[in-house]
Amino acid sequence: MDHATYREIAAGAALDDIDPDERRELARHLQECLPCRRLSDELEGVVGELALAATPMRPPDELRGRVLGALGSLPTTIEIRPRIVKAPAAETAVIGRDRASWLSRSLPLAAAAVFAIAAAGLGFQNQQLNADVRTANAALSDARSQLEVDRAAVAVATDPRHVTVALHAEPVAPGAAAVVMFRPGTDDAYLMATNLPATPDGQVYQLWFADSGGVHPLGTFTFDGEGAFIAPFGVDLATSAAAMVTLEPEGGATGDPGPQVVFGEF
Repeated sequence: MDHATYREIAAGAALDDIDPDERRELARHLQECLPCRRLSDELEGVVGELALAATPMRPPDELRGRVLGALGSLPTTIEIRPRIVKAPAAETAVIGRDRASWLSRSLPLAAAAVFAIAAAGLGFQNQQLNADVRTANAALSDARSQLEVDRAAVAVATDPRHVTVALHAEPVAPGAAAVVMFRPGTDDAYLMATNLPATPDGQVYQLWFADSGGVHPLGTFTFDGEGAFIAPFGVDLATSAAAMVTLEPEGGATGDPGPQVVFGEF
């Protein structure tokens, strides 16, 4: 195998996506080839950074409590003990018949009331649990989407043809650090930012790029301020002159960009 093939295997190894035979062959080659060994170490570092960049997604904190609460509120055994009424012997038979008649009417009504209350409670718990499940499913869908973005960014970062452009922080986010990675000739272009502040309420971050035709708005996103963030540009940046992130009202801007968060010329 040539070095290009070994580079591809090294990229797969960084993603844990090679078979045992390829892993053994790569290990043998890395013992003999210093450039490939350095590349393998760099790829492991890039994948580690991108793994940390994935936004943590978790279901609501109260979900566990609600599930346990719903289970704890389920009725188990309903025990009804009739009260014994003592009466004179002469009246015992009549009272017994009356009490039996009363019980025959009351027990079904009492049981129906108990089960109606239980059913109402379970219906409410079921609605709440269904809402929690929908929230958790939405969070899982977001996590899967972000994972796909992260994997695509890894593929760009491990491609020898990729271009990296550093963006500098603006006063809106003085501690932020960001780069743009893209593969010329394709729409594979990604922003990777760290130390980006949480998006203020009622606002969004928006991606932009500039070329000879002007400044063009792209997608918007929100961020909780935790860890790093990766977002796709979705356009070929090969002929671009600059890229930036701005802070905009909800819905984003289509005309002039708002305050710059990070900016960089190509």
